[in-house]
Amino acid sequence: MAVTSPAAVARTMAVHGNAGGGALIVRFFAAFWVILVLGFLIHWWADRRRHGPRPQRAVELLLVWVVVLGGLWTILAGLGLTGGGAHRDAISGGYTPSMYEWEVGWADIAIGALGVACAWRALRGQWMTAAVVVLAISFGGDAIGHVMAWSAHSDTAAANVWAIPADLLQAGLAAALLIIYRRLHRAEPGLPGSALSGAHQGTVRPR
Repeated sequence: MAVTSPAAVARTMAVHGNAGGGALIVRFFAAFWVILVLGFLIHWWADRRRHGPRPQRAVELLLVWVVVLGGLWTILAGLGLTGGGAHRDAISGGYTPSMYEWEVGWADIAIGALGVACAWRALRGQWMTAAVVVLAISFGGDAIGHVMAWSAHSDTAAANVWAIPADLLQAGLAAALLIIYRRLHRAEPGLPGSALSGAHQGTVRPR
């Protein structure tokens, strides 16, 4: 099954056979959200000091952090699946090693690159929409696969079980933030400082 998402990175950190790796994997998943929240809060605080409070901007910045940081995590996942330890990582997650790890790894890298590219203003706008759609489909499908592995094959490896809430939360949060941001933008299209608005207006704003 597909192993797209930060779950694949967690598998690269687990010891062979997943013995004793459960706590490490849980900490890894938690670290992603800690970095996300702290990074967003610092970024938002700096933006408020410079431009003042803007609710639309807060939504936008959180969306950027979810997509860009998620993209970086997914690139790391892809590198893990295309490296020499891919078979070991599959075993630690409760899966049978196969040549598909290589294919999934490059898919991860492509998805992650799209997300990371949204860090640049000139590549946002509809790129952000594409990144969220791809992330939602990929991570949503991945979560379904992990549920199937758990229920049908009794795969209770930490890298499999903890991937389910991680995948669903990240994909759901990204989709919800994008919908909220678009609605705010339509309601107040003249708000200054919007990093996504430049693409809608046919202009490119400086970073």
